[in-house]
Amino acid sequence: MADIRLVRPDEIAEAVKLSDSIFRDTQQISMKPAFPDVFSAALGQSYGAFEDGKLVSFMGLVPVTIRIGKAALGTYQLGSVGTDPAARGKGYASLILQRIFEHIDKAGASLLLISGGRSLYTRVNCLPFGVIRRYTVDAAAAQALQSRHASEEVRLRDLEPTDWLYLRELASARLAHFEHSVTDLANLVHNEALVSCIKMKHRVLVAERHGKPAAFLVAAVPNPPLVPKRVPFLIEAAGDGPAVALLAAYALKRLELEQIQLPVSVHESDWLEALAPVPYQEEPNQGTVYVVRPERLIEQLRPYWAEAAPGRHEALRVQSAGDGRVKLEYDGLSAELDPQAFISLVFGGDEGMAEHSALRSALKELFPVPFPFTAGLNYV
Repeated sequence: MADIRLVRPDEIAEAVKLSDSIFRDTQQISMKPAFPDVFSAALGQSYGAFEDGKLVSFMGLVPVTIRIGKAALGTYQLGSVGTDPAARGKGYASLILQRIFEHIDKAGASLLLISGGRSLYTRVNCLPFGVIRRYTVDAAAAQALQSRHASEEVRLRDLEPTDWLYLRELASARLAHFEHSVTDLANLVHNEALVSCIKMKHRVLVAERHGKPAAFLVAAVPNPPLVPKRVPFLIEAAGDGPAVALLAAYALKRLELEQIQLPVSVHESDWLEALAPVPYQEEPNQGTVYVVRPERLIEQLRPYWAEAAPGRHEALRVQSAGDGRVKLEYDGLSAELDPQAFISLVFGGDEGMAEHSALRSALKELFPVPFPFTAGLNYV
């Protein structure tokens, strides 16, 4: 039987070697510089399965704080999940995942974000969540955006060394965002975590108004001579809608792109209005989410509701009912929701909610909550 436990500092090199053997080819950098927090001796959160002292299965675990208004959601992210081919089929990943559930519960987290959606996760209630719009800006759309926002007095340019304080301020002003320090933000841009997996690179563009940045955009673009695995897309952005829209249009010319895709969370109403001329399709947020304890999630959300829906959230009560099911009471209504229905209620989406339309209508001032796109700079 394998030993399931935290990876010790002196075993990190072994974890990197295993991850690189699974996820990297000769054209890609090692997983360690791309995902330093996964392999951090200081954080020490990642787990492994060991056979006779040898690491044969690994899961990277990273704690983050997600801000929604004044609410702070204790969150973990799971990625870099892999097992040595010779040790597959023994159930090690499932055993590690159960140990991780215990770890994040003890740590006070309310959510686990997972970059994958395979049955390993879905059978233990790690489920699809939320809705985003994926806009596609091509030459015609860029021209429409430039015409629509022609009155905006902005200067569009590349990132400059004096921008970082402004960029962190813009990123932190978003209603829903991953919490970053200035150095966190700069390091995430530099590390190129997600784009290193798809043989692309980051480019940062800035919209300046009245002498200081009003918006920024981090784009995933081709990285010659490597062959990219996706079309160019937005990794991260912040700022007012018109400035972000102009940056998307500017990216085509400045970065010599035929198109760029922009995943935008549906709560970003200012961006949605600014991008109105651009075609889009709706899809779930990236990956899956696991609710550690529904009661804890609701309590962590209450500071957001205290401002967004004062006087409304106090009547909301939730209680775990076993196997991911949730008992919910509000204003005389009550229901027991299955795991997917609860996740759809909280984050948006229709799956599992067909029989709960009255409840959703009654709770429309509270749910869905705004939530950041999860396949951006913080991707694990």
